[in-house]
Amino acid sequence: MKILSFSSCFPGSPDPARGIFVLQRLSALSKLAEVDVVHPVSWFPGYKGRPARPGCKQEQIAGLTVHHPRFFYLPGVLKSLDGRFYSRGLTRWLDRYFESFGRPDILDAHFVWPDGVGVSHLARRFGLPFTITLRGKINSRIRNRAMRTRIADALRRADAVISVSQQMAETAVSLGVSEEKVVVIPNGVDMGLFQPIARSEARRRLGLDERGPLLVCVAALERNKGYEELIEAVSRLPADVHLIIVGGQTDGGAYLRRLCRLVEEKGLAGRVTFAGRQPHEIVAAYFNAADVSVLASHAEGCPNVVLESLACGTPVVATSVGGTPELIKPGENGELVQVQNPPVLAETLKRALSRSWSREAVRQSVEGRSWGSVAEQVLSVLESVFTRCRPERV
Repeated sequence: MKILSFSSCFPGSPDPARGIFVLQRLSALSKLAEVDVVHPVSWFPGYKGRPARPGCKQEQIAGLTVHHPRFFYLPGVLKSLDGRFYSRGLTRWLDRYFESFGRPDILDAHFVWPDGVGVSHLARRFGLPFTITLRGKINSRIRNRAMRTRIADALRRADAVISVSQQMAETAVSLGVSEEKVVVIPNGVDMGLFQPIARSEARRRLGLDERGPLLVCVAALERNKGYEELIEAVSRLPADVHLIIVGGQTDGGAYLRRLCRLVEEKGLAGRVTFAGRQPHEIVAAYFNAADVSVLASHAEGCPNVVLESLACGTPVVATSVGGTPELIKPGENGELVQVQNPPVLAETLKRALSRSWSREAVRQSVEGRSWGSVAEQVLSVLESVFTRCRPERV
């Protein structure tokens, strides 16, 4: 079976960690079927956007062939048209791809916007079945009326919808998608990389003080990750509690500067550290160094950082959003809290830091969630779609 997967969020230069979960799923899938990846590059005259790798049209990443066709779009305005620009920009490229590599059996879109909407138009034009995977991006995009209409249309026309959480599966159904077409397949985790090591050893590797309670938050430096509430919560904790934030900037540093000012205002200088974006193996060390990891997001899909922390045997305190309640069992591998409620977050963190957790039990809560297992489930869905659609489309 030949699968052509589309993802506007994918690792590469200059950001090797961006969309790493897409790479992990597709890398595992490529061991079971033929997979090519399309990572489109948005383009506007004089505006660099997010280049995958300057001047690069095709490259090999982790054994996958990744293509970088570009599509025109308008930065900052008329964002509801991005899906249409996406499909128009890729139509001629897809013609050339078919000539050089042959027609795929199915188109596989990651993220509903703009990939899912764009691929829905491409699939109709070329007479191919297609699937859409729902990730956290849908939560913000459907708040825009025009985007919501286009997203609903694409999801209804998809031959299958894969959701990484039950919450987003219900969102798809609320948009008019038949329940029979929606399959929940949560993200996986690299259980080999993310595994427990002694907390003291992890802290030594990172050059951290081996004493004192330590919280770690791994997430991009964005407002919707709840950093302002988290910093407020830390200001309510005992003075020996330290917080390390691991995550890269997405806006040129404006939000980081805002958070640094907040840290100063709250008198937390020396207690909050911004470690920046880190390689995956270093992220594993940070999770192992922490007594508790924390994620205060306003919205999520199936957050891989929760799975990765649990795989390291480190309990998680997180807001009850998206697929997080499906991962965290309160009292067993972490705690759930309300969104945007610093006092409750502080009390929950204090309670989590004061109790003794079984690292073995925490890790066992995510046993069986390997990327290989995820790939098998995804392939089953794709093969079912291909078998069902083949008679009428070939």
